[in-house]
Amino acid sequence: MYIPKKYQEEEWDQVEYLIKHYPLATIITTDGGAIIANHIPLYLKVDPSSGERKLIAHIAKSNHQIPSLTSNDNVLVIFQSANSYITPNYYPTKQETHKVVPTWDFASVHIHGSSRIIDDFEFVRDQLNHLTNQEEGKKDAGVDKWRVDEAPENYLKVMQKAITGLEIEIGSFECKYKFEQGARKQDVSGVISGLKGDGKEEMSKLTIDANARADERKAKVREVE
Repeated sequence: MYIPKKYQEEEWDQVEYLIKHYPLATIITTDGGAIIANHIPLYLKVDPSSGERKLIAHIAKSNHQIPSLTSNDNVLVIFQSANSYITPNYYPTKQETHKVVPTWDFASVHIHGSSRIIDDFEFVRDQLNHLTNQEEGKKDAGVDKWRVDEAPENYLKVMQKAITGLEIEIGSFECKYKFEQGARKQDVSGVISGLKGDGKEEMSKLTIDANARADERKAKVREVE
């Protein structure tokens, strides 16, 4: 992935943020020279003793990508945040010089790892519980949160017969947060306000947070110098 230095995020915390907040990933493999891509929600599972990180999922047994996921040490997984077109009208600089152009802001992480198919009832049920609880947990306090065990067990067993488990061991990652870092402070503020005014609160927050981290990194460099 092309990542200018000002947009690069090297800390795992930002990767984890994308996985947990935007779990629908694109999984890419190759099979006999053909590129295969599917969009599957993934759950991040961390071993508390070893710290080993794995992505787990369930997929349909009829999914044509299964053969290339069964035992593959060259799998690419892509997570992407909310994204938005950035109009030049957000930038105060436009009023001064008109020397501004549109751009598109987003965050993305490319994870390289090794996959295996795990056709095991308990593994799949564990994944279903984890992912469901994570997503239901995002609801506001006081809102009913659905649990897997609310469905009849016989029904769940029938449904599970059609799916199998997937585990991807995380090897390395590349992470990009492109949210106006490096722009003039007044223009960053203009983008934050503009996005919020257009009802894009999520994008506005991502811009605030990304620029706060960039400022912290710059401050640390100045301290060292």
